Amino acid sequence: MQEKTNVLLDKFLAIGSWQAAVAIVIFIGIQIGLWFTFKKFKLKFIYRVLIGLAIGLVFGIVIQAIYKFPQNGLVNQNLPTEIDKNGNKTTKDNPDFRLWVYQLDIWISLAKNIFINGILLLTAPVVFIAIFRVTSKKGNKNVGRISLKGVGLLLLNTGFAFVITFWIGYLIKVGAGSGLSLDHLIDKNPPKETQPLPKIVWEYLPNNFIQPWLGSMVIPLMVIAALIGNSVKILSKKKPVEMDAIRKGMDVAWSIVISILMTFMKIMPLAVMSMIASSVISKPIGALATIGKVLGLGYLGLTISLMFLTLLLFVNKVNVVAWWKLSFKILIQGFATQSSNATLPMSIETLKDEVKIDDSAVSTVLPLSTTMGLMGCAGVQSGVITSLLWTGATNASFHSMGLFTFFILAFFITLIASLGISGIPGTATVLTSGVLSGLGLSTWFAPVYAIVGSLDGLFDMGRTGVNVTSGAVVTTIVAKSEGLIGEDSTILSKNQLEKQKIIREKKTKKEVEQTTKIETK
Repeated sequence: MQEKTNVLLDKFLAIGSWQAAVAIVIFIGIQIGLWFTFKKFKLKFIYRVLIGLAIGLVFGIVIQAIYKFPQNGLVNQNLPTEIDKNGNKTTKDNPDFRLWVYQLDIWISLAKNIFINGILLLTAPVVFIAIFRVTSKKGNKNVGRISLKGVGLLLLNTGFAFVITFWIGYLIKVGAGSGLSLDHLIDKNPPKETQPLPKIVWEYLPNNFIQPWLGSMVIPLMVIAALIGNSVKILSKKKPVEMDAIRKGMDVAWSIVISILMTFMKIMPLAVMSMIASSVISKPIGALATIGKVLGLGYLGLTISLMFLTLLLFVNKVNVVAWWKLSFKILIQGFATQSSNATLPMSIETLKDEVKIDDSAVSTVLPLSTTMGLMGCAGVQSGVITSLLWTGATNASFHSMGLFTFFILAFFITLIASLGISGIPGTATVLTSGVLSGLGLSTWFAPVYAIVGSLDGLFDMGRTGVNVTSGAVVTTIVAKSEGLIGEDSTILSKNQLEKQKIIREKKTKKEVEQTTKIETK
């Protein structure tokens, strides 16, 4: 006999019991109290974010602890659909499901989704205006070189993350005891075929003007902005007054967009509190006892990746402490939002206004880093799934190719697959299917994802944090090589800042000489 559902309370208000009402009031009450506390006490932004993160984490753990960290999670009404050997599908109810926790999660997600939607709302205009301003500047001929350097370093980071994670996973036999087989497949997120590299490249050029504004792919929008910006620069010789007016209009538009961004940033501490609380409440943390080794490998790979990024900064003579002090909030926002695109506007603002990196480097490299060469979602993720597959699938046919051949193939397929990933939550799923399909092992997607997918929400926080940090580090290194770090930046010594000035003067002199030659001809 089915229980009667109160449409008003259970469906519309999502407050169907006294437990839900009490928990919702407590959570929202904490957020309101936190808001007024922050208004009264002027704490640094990063401290406000960390306080919100800590409170959200504790709140989520308390809710999970009430039911002793259930194996299947509290908010999923059904267990994953299973397919037996005969192809019959079976769906079972989740015995750990609690309606009031599900309704609490809906209310907790309010601030989270308002913040994420607001930031995503600004992603397209931020990318378009930023690239336009860079490409439309008179005499700016460095965009191509900056882009190539940026992509090269992003792929270097991705390759490093894959190599480290794969071999650690192999050495600790991360898949041992996982029982990977093709006998029982999980009907969830069917694999997608890997696209050929030429197709990936030509699809970066959009076939209409509107679609890139509506989708999650950043590069097609960058292409449109670059085409328009370059045309404005070319027409500046014939119509200087009109083209200057367009440039000034875009400068005003940039100021407006950043002002809107700052409005949403004010609620970020509350949004982070919601994000962490929702992630902890909605995930089957109790299952970590059985598959914790996989998550541990993932976060070990992410930690080593962050150490590698720090080493890159040090080798390039960047003040590591000063850089992290200014840029740590980029890592935190990526961790909390689980979206490179949602972190992009704040990353641009931070590197330009606080780290003091020139617009031409920031607006070129950072948007690229949200779509290609994702160190966490491509490098570490691929290292986890391939080492899990190799060590977990016993007596599988692909073992006949040998470990080294398998590793080399997976390495290059990972780099290629990383060129077409968009920066939204869940893109690691596409990477997983892409790498396995590229290896000719698409039939293994379901059993592999049955393990990795159950950890996706917890793992995705760290992956995205590393993704956005990698983009910020690459932008900094490329900017330094091009002499694009400002004289008032704190991340370089006086001697290094003087060298930046010399690099700029040499480039300016070279550009003047080239312009003179062209005019003479």
